Amino acid sequence: MFIAYAACLGFPQATAIVVRVGRRLAPLWVSLMLGMGVPAGAEGPPELQVVGMTLVAHRESGSSLSLRARVGRFRPESELAELEDVVAVVTYADERKSLEMTCDRAELDVSNNNFLAEGNVHGVTGDGQRYSAPWVKYEHDKGVLFSDASVVMVDETGTFRGDGFRFHLEEGLFRLLGNVSVVQTP
Repeated sequence: MFIAYAACLGFPQATAIVVRVGRRLAPLWVSLMLGMGVPAGAEGPPELQVVGMTLVAHRESGSSLSLRARVGRFRPESELAELEDVVAVVTYADERKSLEMTCDRAELDVSNNNFLAEGNVHGVTGDGQRYSAPWVKYEHDKGVLFSDASVVMVDETGTFRGDGFRFHLEEGLFRLLGNVSVVQTP
């Protein structure tokens, strides 16, 4: 196992990326992740494929992001990590869970920490609101998780459908958008 600390992911504190890679690719991959380019004598920017990938990132505020994927592929030239069978957990500094989400596929843009989840997306907020949608996007600079696709949200008051949602992580505010309806159960 190889551990790299990559502050280039936009988190001021060290970010630990835990991967299993062969010794030959590890120095090249670390160099690329740290924004140092391809080392002298190395082949061009390869795609790095990691089986059993875990990424843990901490922010100055004390919150953290944990991403686990069955398979992850990093393409240095596009700064995209493509993930399969993903579990993402955001935790506040006081150990409260803000969000947990699963999906079939995801893209993590390491240049700005934006995250796009697709396929069988399901999640639960720290307050217990459960949602499902075909896709969900997280915009790091705004601290908002959203979808403009059809969504189902379930909480202690019932089940609701809408044409999208916005979830502001810091405030813990979940808002359904457009054509919101109550789902009646027999």
